[in-house]
Amino acid sequence: MSMRSVASASCALLTLAVPALASGSSSVQVGARSATPERAFLSTAAGSWTATASMSVARGPLTATLLGNGRVLVVGGAQESTTELYDPPTGTWIPGGTLNVPRWLHAAVRLGDGRVLVAGGGAYTPTAELYDPATNRWTPTGSMSVDRYDFTATLLRDGRVLVVGGYSLGSVGRSTELSELYDPATGRWTSTGSLRTARRNHTATLLPDGTVLVAGGFNSDGWLRSAELYDPAGGRWKRVAPMTTAREGASATLLGNGRVLVAGGGNPSATRSAELYDPSSGRWSATGSMTDYHGGAAALLQDGRVLVAGGGTGDVYSPATGTWTPTGPMVYPYASEAAALLPNGQVLYAGGGKVKYCGQYSCSEPVADAELYTP
Repeated sequence: MSMRSVASASCALLTLAVPALASGSSSVQVGARSATPERAFLSTAAGSWTATASMSVARGPLTATLLGNGRVLVVGGAQESTTELYDPPTGTWIPGGTLNVPRWLHAAVRLGDGRVLVAGGGAYTPTAELYDPATNRWTPTGSMSVDRYDFTATLLRDGRVLVVGGYSLGSVGRSTELSELYDPATGRWTSTGSLRTARRNHTATLLPDGTVLVAGGFNSDGWLRSAELYDPAGGRWKRVAPMTTAREGASATLLGNGRVLVAGGGNPSATRSAELYDPSSGRWSATGSMTDYHGGAAALLQDGRVLVAGGGTGDVYSPATGTWTPTGPMVYPYASEAAALLPNGQVLYAGGGKVKYCGQYSCSEPVADAELYTP
């Protein structure tokens, strides 16, 4: 199942992912399908945005995770312990269980057994907890070795979860190179190989061969072009070719052809650009640029195209042509912090931050808005 820079976080404490969703954000499994039969949804024109019910709480940094029953679990918001569930057939929100620790800028992953692991967050906490859809309750589980936010969590093929990087109070320069693994069978974390480059607000994508591609981000040296691969078999990282453009807060999406699309990012020179990583060659190549800058999450559509939206507009990428097509205006300019692909093919976008003036500085005011995109 976006994201979230450190500057935003300090204002909101206000910022998916966010894990961006599609990959750092892929860890949220936005493309997962439900075994539940699809039911009627609000009828909308193709390629359009439609308002849906607003969340009960305004949420800036949040995650959206598609559950096995077709509902979407939303977690997060500055100092926020409540969670809620979006029910697609009715287009309404239902109260979720209450977190044991308030979380924002955390990571969320749907496990193989259908539970959801949530870890870390902007409260500088190493704690983690599990959500059980059957009981609608949260239960504490083992804690990570360090506190983190702006990090990624990726579900591996063997069912474990790989947590990578992030901002940590215990790290030099605050960006950490530490990685660790969560085992759902034991509820425990174990250290694994460290990143070659400390980073936060990067992307992480599970590749078809089971390795994990981590790219970009930010550390004390600034925006990063570097990328590296994690091999679960050996528990080690190796460098791969750097991206064509340094970026943090970008979206990353695994395409049907096995390549990874990375789009946008906080670096001014990267805002509209996009590039592709080819696992067979280990190289990056530029692809078509978006028509506008989108600071929100990405979602892999059922037809293999990729939607990236935020800031009031969206673009859809076609892997066949390498080009982007604008979607037209969103209903709510700021409802783009997290995204989830619904069983009927629509995409739910929810939450975010509305820029406002906070004394001497600009900052972000959380919003409760949500809307649907119909491909």
